[in-house]
This record gives sequence, structure tokens and C-alpha cells, in this order.
Amino acid sequence: MKESYDVLVVGAGPAGSAAARKCVGEGLKTLLVEKHKLPRRKACSGIIANKSYNYVLENFGPIPEDAHGKPYYNLGMAFHFPSVGTVFGKMECYAPYVWRDKFDYFLAKKSGADLEDQTRFISAKENGDKVEVTLAQRKDTVKVDARYVIGADGANSHVIRNIAPEAYEGIPWAFAIQKYYEGKIDADNRFLYGFLVRGMGPFPWLNLKDDQIIVGLASPLEEKWEPKFELLLNYLKKNFGLEIKRELATEGCLANLMTPLNRFFPGRGRVLIAGEAMGLMHQGDEGISCALASGGIAGEAVIRGVKGEDALAVYKRLVKPEMEIALDQFNPFRIIESSSSFSSPRRPKMLVGFSLREKARLMRDAWDFVKNELLAVGGIGSAVLKNTLRRQILRKYRIPAAD
Repeated sequence: MKESYDVLVVGAGPAGSAAARKCVGEGLKTLLVEKHKLPRRKACSGIIANKSYNYVLENFGPIPEDAHGKPYYNLGMAFHFPSVGTVFGKMECYAPYVWRDKFDYFLAKKSGADLEDQTRFISAKENGDKVEVTLAQRKDTVKVDARYVIGADGANSHVIRNIAPEAYEGIPWAFAIQKYYEGKIDADNRFLYGFLVRGMGPFPWLNLKDDQIIVGLASPLEEKWEPKFELLLNYLKKNFGLEIKRELATEGCLANLMTPLNRFFPGRGRVLIAGEAMGLMHQGDEGISCALASGGIAGEAVIRGVKGEDALAVYKRLVKPEMEIALDQFNPFRIIESSSSFSSPRRPKMLVGFSLREKARLMRDAWDFVKNELLAVGGIGSAVLKNTLRRQILRKYRIPAAD
């Protein structure tokens, strides 16, 4: 491993690979490190939204065939309400299914950076016009100098915990878990199902890929997820005829809830933070689109920093629209407008054929679910209300991290 780089990128997910790709494209000597052995699994539906697909195609090329899952693409969301059943909403775009281990590995290799897996970030210290970084590579400790560091190491970022641990103070956390089963279920494999049913956490989901049944949920970290998961499985057995033959795999990860709180952290000094690490996440835990966008923007900011500009100031200015889109995803008046899953002005017509009484029941279910499963968590309700009112009245958000 070389000991001196223009850029060190921590985390070989979509954000890190997008940042590395941008830097390499401008001739910067770039090192991309990943703490896990590659390819590595990731708790995710594997649906590549329209915005993400276009970004990958333009910057990395076509997604390899072996990274795709079947059905080849997702048609949209299926929201299940206790009182009226399942409501289907089709997307007006192409959204392929992928397996995240193969997809992320493809991005990392195509970034063109020097790629080192099983390499963990330990610490970073600024020294003049460089950052001195300590890495743990397998059993060895490695010292690397870089002009800039980009932290893209996920929700529980080791980079943030080292350079600015206070950024996580007071942030509520969730644990996301999904299990893969062999079995049968009466569900359409072309849709991602979300269940607006109380008692299962803020986002219980179901999707099918390569004939595997994938069931998942997110639960506040301080609460036990096992009873909620059992409740979800029983609900699927009763209402969707779920029959489990055997469990195939389990994936889990931590998720911060920085977005609805408007607590983004874009970086400090010569260290920029991208993707979920900085707090970018859309509704339903869709994070690939904002990860790719913010990673690419971080790379662009570093390029301009090398040329003499203030990289962090540039980054804050350029990434602010992504922060606004993320906040829109928790704004009931803006959520559809800002979705990364739509490519045209057309919007899904989800309630065609429902009577006024059924629509009223549906809205009651939705409000009851959101109020008790999302807005009740860690001050999120008051923060969402404040952000929404400001956007509706003043036509813009106040974002402390960027303003």
C-alpha cells in the first residue's frame, strides 16, 4: 500500500465509490478502503431507483448481469393498510433489482481507486495541508497521509466518531434487520411491500428476489426487535399465507435518524462526510440515490480544494440541495414531488376505485401508523413539523449544517 495519497476514501459503498470515481477521473491519487472483506452483504432491498440507475450508468457503466436479481426490475410500492388491504402504486421509471454485495463491489472496482478491503479506519489528525490517518489492515497498523479524507462509512461512522463525536449526541438510532426465507407467500414479486401496521416499527417491509422471501423491519435501538419481527411474520402468515420452509440468511445494520431531525454533518476541516454517514436518507430507508449524489459532490469539492478553494465550503454549498431533498422526504407536502423513483411529472394513482369511506379509513390508518411508529421517536415529530411549516410558509428550509 502506498503511504501518501491525494484522497483517502473510507467506505466502499455507493457514496465512497462515487467519491473515489470522481477523484480518480481528475487524476488524483486515491485510496478507497473498506473494513469488511469484499464483496460484502448489505441489509437493503436492492432496488435501484431511477436517479441511482442513471447516475451509475453515466459514471460507472452498465450494471453487470450477475449483480441483478429476479424479477429484473421493481414496479413500485405496495402499501398494506389494516382496514382496506394492499394499495399498489406503480413507478414511472426503470428500477432494477440488484444484490448489494455484487453491485457495491462492481462500483468499488470501477472507481479506479487503489482498493483495500479488511482495512479499518482508526483515527485522523490534520497536520498543515494534509491529514495523517491511522488504519488497521488485518493485523497490521498502517499510516497514510492524504490531502483530504472523505468519510463514507455508513450510519455509525467511525470517521465521525473520531473527528466529531458530538455530531451524534442526542441522535436516535434504529436497528434494521432483514431475513431471507425459502417458502411460499401470496405476494407480487414486482413490488416492495410496506406495512402501515402498528407494533412493527417505523418501516416493516417485504419483497421477493430470486424466489427468496425477504422480510425486514427497523426498530428503535432501545427497543427489542425480536417481538416486532415475530408479530410481522405472524401477520404475513395470517394475511398473505406465508409458509416458511427454512431460513437462508440474516442481515442487519444500525441506522441513524439524522435526516428528519435536520442534523446533517458534512464534515470538518479537510475531512468531508458523505452518504448516510452525514445523515442523508430518504423515506423507506432509500439511501443509494443520495449516497451516490453526495459522494460525487464530495469528490468534486475535493478536486476544487486541490486547486485552491475551500473544499468544505464548496461541499456544503453543492450538497445542500441533497439535504433539501432528504428533508422533503419527511414533508407530507413534498414527499412524492421529491422521490428519486420517478422520472416524469406523472405520479402514481394509488387510490383509484376506493370509495370516500375507504379513503378515510386509509388516511386514518396512515396517520395512526406515522404518529405512533415514526413521529414518536426521539423528537422527530416536532422536528418534522418545524421543518414542514418553515418550508410551506417561507418556501425554504433552514439547514444549520449548510446555511
